[in-house]
Amino acid sequence: PRRYDIQIRKVQDSSRRGEQTERAEKFRKARYFFLNNRIADIHAPCQAAIGLQSAKELQDTRVPPSLKRKPPGPRHHYGALDGADYCATPSEELTTDSHVSDQTSNNAQGANGLRDVFQKWIPSSLKRRSLLSRLKNASDTSDKNGEQASSEACVRLSTQEESRKYAHLPASNSPKLDTRAAAPKAYCVSSDRDLTKEVLYEELRKVGTTGDYIRTREILTTLIKHRGERPNRRHYQALLLANTNAQHGSPAEVAGILQQMQDEGIALDSAAYHAIIKVLSIHPDYLLRRQLLEELRQRWFSLSDEGWQDVIIGMLRDKQVEVAVETLQNVQQEGIRIQSWLYDLLIFNLCDAGEYDEALSILQFRVDNGEQLISGNVWHHLLDTASSAFHHPATLFAWRKRVERSYLNPSSGLCLSVLNTAARYGDYHLATDVIRVLGNRNQNLQLHHYEALVESYLPSDLRTAFNVLTIMTSSGMPPTESSTRAIFLHLSQSPSLPETSLAILRELSEQQGAVPAEAVNVVIESYIYHGQFDEALELYKTLHTLCPSGPVTSTFNTLFRGCRTRKDVAMFLTSEMVAMKISPNALTYDRLIIVCVEASSSEEELTDAWRYLDEMRRAGWWPRDGTTMALARKACLVGDERVWQLEDGPNGEVGLDKVLLKKVVDDGWMAKDETTQNDRE
Repeated sequence: PRRYDIQIRKVQDSSRRGEQTERAEKFRKARYFFLNNRIADIHAPCQAAIGLQSAKELQDTRVPPSLKRKPPGPRHHYGALDGADYCATPSEELTTDSHVSDQTSNNAQGANGLRDVFQKWIPSSLKRRSLLSRLKNASDTSDKNGEQASSEACVRLSTQEESRKYAHLPASNSPKLDTRAAAPKAYCVSSDRDLTKEVLYEELRKVGTTGDYIRTREILTTLIKHRGERPNRRHYQALLLANTNAQHGSPAEVAGILQQMQDEGIALDSAAYHAIIKVLSIHPDYLLRRQLLEELRQRWFSLSDEGWQDVIIGMLRDKQVEVAVETLQNVQQEGIRIQSWLYDLLIFNLCDAGEYDEALSILQFRVDNGEQLISGNVWHHLLDTASSAFHHPATLFAWRKRVERSYLNPSSGLCLSVLNTAARYGDYHLATDVIRVLGNRNQNLQLHHYEALVESYLPSDLRTAFNVLTIMTSSGMPPTESSTRAIFLHLSQSPSLPETSLAILRELSEQQGAVPAEAVNVVIESYIYHGQFDEALELYKTLHTLCPSGPVTSTFNTLFRGCRTRKDVAMFLTSEMVAMKISPNALTYDRLIIVCVEASSSEEELTDAWRYLDEMRRAGWWPRDGTTMALARKACLVGDERVWQLEDGPNGEVGLDKVLLKKVVDDGWMAKDETTQNDRE
């Protein structure tokens, strides 16, 4: 059809204006019939349009059987003409090829020779150059008066012999080299037909390396379908590299291409292996990668530096981090240079997998080898993830290399993570430096900052830990009972530590004039923990010498904890609280009830516990569950019917659950009956 358009334009440019309209109209009709598969009808109009014979001769012309219209049915894609719907069978193509060969040899017959050639041309599969030369010679013989333009009325033929050879390839997800089964569909760009093969191959090489999937198939369409190129190693190489496209490429398509190459007897070379490994670095498939590496080893092919990097990247995409690290170590031993970006990628993946030791070793290796241009994102990611996971070596290394040298200015949240890591491992140097960074921002330190700093000093410097408590008081951030939990855990490790702590507090009191009450309370608590209640009571009596402000509510709560079997001391401390006008809290009443329950052996002695419970209920508080259960059991044991008061909580709320209370009462009365019976026996 495109050749008919050319003839129309050439006729319109002819000087014989009288014939112009008629010849152009005949060409339009011929093109219309051709596109509608009217082969038998187009035969005569084409001959008449070119002017080779009269209308009577055209009527006598017998249409060959090969040109008769075929009924609808399955068509062979390798017999299709460029732009036509007609399809001939393989047997017809062989027949028409022989007809053309016989007829074109008789150029002396002039118009009759060209007529026979044109009759056989439509279903033929002759190569383009051979057909053009024969048509031109026949046209020169038939028309020597300037009708040379008619000899160019032909269509570019696709190389059907080549496409027939690859028609047996199995259907798969991978597109075939005839480019008609490709997805996404690739079209031949009309401008590519005007380019030479050398230019097309150079363009194919460029787009293949960039992973331009669609453009690669457009060029292959031009080369194979319209230029008659036989699929070769360069085509497959371009197809493999085109699969590096993140959207269209896939390992399944690569496997299909490899199967096609195997069926065609095209062996893989080193470039093809490298192309496949590059594809697998983007679309990972560990089975195919392992197979390729084994083939490379068996065929004594060696991978380039870039190839080994692609192998490691594919392993990282498969989340085979340990295998990637092992491969990297083997590559380093062989002296292969690894790019910095690959080290960065490996460190990121190791940090995300929680392998901070391996990430730290790789980073130390790079620093020891004098590498200066390590990405700042790598340092920040290592510091952030390692400090969040409380990995002290990696946190300390990144902090010293980047923050101390002012290469990195961490955020306040990151500083807090580093501070908590330093507190857990007792690294007060690191903790102090974090406080320095925060102080340079004119940021007011909060309670959790001081608590972490105290914890960092405990393993090595107990005196400084207590000194931080005094600093907190002077800075307007007085410590609470929760601020001294780390100190209590440390003092509970040895019975001698409370005495050492008391000596430190006395020294600090002499130097600074006073110490916080919570510092004294934690020493009292450690005395009670080790069973040294008398020492704790003596420290309470001398507390005003260490802390002029005197005891607080938490001081008495701590002492009540050691008075479980000494109700008289508890009552003394209660009178002390009343005399000093120190307000109790819920914990104070709770521990007083426990003291009364533990010391009571009769219903009358349990009256103090019920009195404290009434005061507690009026204040809007309620004992802890363990305290309530202990009071209920003791009441049942001594036969106190006031146990049913536990059913009503404060402010009209429900106290102890009725079902649970009934179960406790039943169990208590049953235990009491058994005890009474045993006493009688």
